[in-house]
Amino acid sequence: MKPYQKEFADFDNGEAFDKILAAIEAHGFKDCSWHNDAMPCIISELDHGFQQVIWVDYKDLTKSEFPEQRLIGWDSVGRMKQFMFGERDADGEYTEEWNYDDIDLLISHVLKVMTS
Repeated sequence: MKPYQKEFADFDNGEAFDKILAAIEAHGFKDCSWHNDAMPCIISELDHGFQQVIWVDYKDLTKSEFPEQRLIGWDSVGRMKQFMFGERDADGEYTEEWNYDDIDLLISHVLKVMTS
């Protein structure tokens, strides 16, 4: 059983999670899902405590911890999407963050960042 399946037994977006991980795991990404988080995640550890983090939300908005943000968004940030890719510093703060609904655009962006 994969970590995200163990930590999120009701997760309904496993196909997307598996597709993302398969495309990027050669760049050091691992399933780091933990049940106390809002959704499963994939992480690559970088130098100086930095991480590249991908969050994969539930497809079903009724299972998401952020249904309103996915539907209407935040005033200052905009609408949250199904996939989030970001860089987190050693203090756990995001220094950059991108949101996607298109899985192929997400994967392309991650691969571009990791190979540049």
